[in-house]
Amino acid sequence: MNVLVTGAAGYIGGKMVKSLCKKSWVDTVVGTDIREPDFHHPKYKFDIRDIRYSLDDLFENHAIDTVVHAAYVLPPIHDKGLMEDINKGGTRNILEASAKAGVKQILYTSSTTAYGFYADNDDPLTENSPLRGNDDLTYAKNKREIEAILQEFIAAHPGIAATIVRPCFVVGPGFTNPLARHLRKKLVIMPSGTRPWQFVHEDDLIQVMVLLLEKRIAGAFNVTGEGTITFPEMINMLGNIRIPVPWPVIYPLNNLFWFLRLSFMTAFPSPAMRMMVHPWIASSKKLHKATGYPFKYSSKSAFADFVRSVKN
Repeated sequence: MNVLVTGAAGYIGGKMVKSLCKKSWVDTVVGTDIREPDFHHPKYKFDIRDIRYSLDDLFENHAIDTVVHAAYVLPPIHDKGLMEDINKGGTRNILEASAKAGVKQILYTSSTTAYGFYADNDDPLTENSPLRGNDDLTYAKNKREIEAILQEFIAAHPGIAATIVRPCFVVGPGFTNPLARHLRKKLVIMPSGTRPWQFVHEDDLIQVMVLLLEKRIAGAFNVTGEGTITFPEMINMLGNIRIPVPWPVIYPLNNLFWFLRLSFMTAFPSPAMRMMVHPWIASSKKLHKATGYPFKYSSKSAFADFVRSVKN
């Protein structure tokens, strides 16, 4: 395979590049991102590229037959228009270039946030559950909308294997997103009445994605570790102190901090906190049936590995 990885300098994209370079069935890995990663390998070729602009030359020059689309603005930013342009516009550009080049497979890293955070969510969420990513949280909204774009692409290009992975929150030594930074504060302000959470270890997710490429498996798959872990357990494992605040108080207060750009108080807008207070547990049964992959980490042991990396 000759694989193009978008978001190659990011958390998941970067790990995919390293893993694919080790595989005998991969001839070339081409990475794109807006910043250059600190990784070199004989199989690896990198090009600084904004995914909203033409990629035709990369597909042609490297005979790309497989695409891993991992580029995405993950941390919430105040410029919603830019975030949506990169996330949705970039995806449309990748799909158009892929169709023109006649690739064999596209793997897109979605998220269980595409299901949205609602009190009446299915428990557990399955791949047949409706995608209702909340309109007031750009990240979840875009994940839902991009999957709709992909469904249109799949209908128009049945000859291309389209694979969608929907991991829950990814954790491990590389866990550095806004939630990780918030949980590492000595005093952790949280909504009272939080619900248990799922995690998937970064290594398990990468192995699943590589397996889906190697076997050319198409379809949508939840990717979640076994079991759950509570927020009090997480904060206790990190040695910090949880400060529970009632929902009617924390929601407007956090929104004010976000509006004022007080990053030392909050790293995300209040709608993101809904994922902490609504049921949001997904099943990976479909993935197990399709691949037989044995997860190495549960939700709790995955988070424990993150804790070890922080304390070392």
